Amino acid sequence: MTNIYKLTFLFIGFSLAACTSKKEKLTQKIYELEISDSSSTPNGMNNLATMYFDYATQFDKDSIAEKYMFKGFMFKYIIKHWDEAISYANYYKSNFPVSESYHMVNLKLADLYHTGKNNIDSAVHYYLICDGKVQFSTAEKRISASVLQKWVNANPNTPTSAHTLYTAAKLLQMANEYNASASLYNAVALKYPLFKKSPDALLAAGFIYWENLKNLKQAEMCYKQLAEKYPLHPLAKEAKTILSDNILAMSDLELADHLIKKNKAKIQIP
Repeated sequence: MTNIYKLTFLFIGFSLAACTSKKEKLTQKIYELEISDSSSTPNGMNNLATMYFDYATQFDKDSIAEKYMFKGFMFKYIIKHWDEAISYANYYKSNFPVSESYHMVNLKLADLYHTGKNNIDSAVHYYLICDGKVQFSTAEKRISASVLQKWVNANPNTPTSAHTLYTAAKLLQMANEYNASASLYNAVALKYPLFKKSPDALLAAGFIYWENLKNLKQAEMCYKQLAEKYPLHPLAKEAKTILSDNILAMSDLELADHLIKKNKAKIQIP
């Protein structure tokens, strides 16, 4: 029995040594390529991506595995190896927890399907699921809004059309594309009056016309539509107050003074 135990321990020891040796060798190869001049070339990035993938799949419990898998995906995306990038992304999302990097993978997949695979349905899917979960650059906001709007134009009557158009309007607003954003918000309310966020769209359009575009006539029209079309909606009260108190015509100083007086009256301060 003693001999069996000895053989077992020897086998385990040799296995651990082989595993450690393999890990150390791969780590060294990665390090040497990372610090080489070729690391930023397409060929270098491709080789690094492959090594990152090998490390992450072989040593998936290691603390660096998730980082390597993400970097491997990004390199495949950067050098436009689309199919491999998709494969890496799927492995990453199946084996590592949801994080900011996880959502960034989805954002890059949206662009990949749009520019690399010409698959607008998949692009829209990924733009929508990462909205609000990862920071879009200004360029990404504009591009994604254009893709979403294009998709809605081709698919105006699906269950997600209204939400998709609303998201496009929101992204344009965040990108400071105020005219285009207000126009889309109005389109949401016009085309999808039963959509739960149509009142929000009218309020947002009114605010943009008022605050950003200084178009008080258009702002007033948006607030009137909100008050008249959705009289029982909580936002209708806000729209009615803006209109009844003639707030649109007030300067910032006048508005501040008006709000102070209303607040005092509400809490009954003499």
